[in-house]
Amino acid sequence: MALFPNKLNDDYKGSKFAIYGLYPIFALYIFRSLVHFLSENAGLVGIATIKELPIIDTIDPNNLVYLFASLWGATQASLTLVLLILFIKYKSLVPLIYMICLLDHCFRLISGSLHPLTDDYYINTPPGVIGNIPILIYFMIMFYLSLKKGST
Repeated sequence: MALFPNKLNDDYKGSKFAIYGLYPIFALYIFRSLVHFLSENAGLVGIATIKELPIIDTIDPNNLVYLFASLWGATQASLTLVLLILFIKYKSLVPLIYMICLLDHCFRLISGSLHPLTDDYYINTPPGVIGNIPILIYFMIMFYLSLKKGST
């Protein structure tokens, strides 16, 4: 199975597990992107349990934080839509879809390392922090399976 096939079509020869493995990823991506994009606090308070910042001289810094998180959600929604279209239209691109997901996840881990938040910022440990390593391992396994020829 080629990462960059010569012909874009529905001819996928990798593991069927990799095909079915995209369904929970798409569900997670759709949920995550819509929450960050559309919810009032961009999902940072209710889901990520990030503490709100204090108002300074009548300026609420949370509005700025929520704006950037919402813009991030819009980018996530755009990426999810493109990946869904590629998946529906061109199954031969499943390995590339996994590579994009893997790169996206690695970039998220790098961003978290460049700008780490200590426990002081959180009410509880956010689900994204808890799931980072298991999801990374999942993407690596599914990427491998998508490249492996076979019916399993």
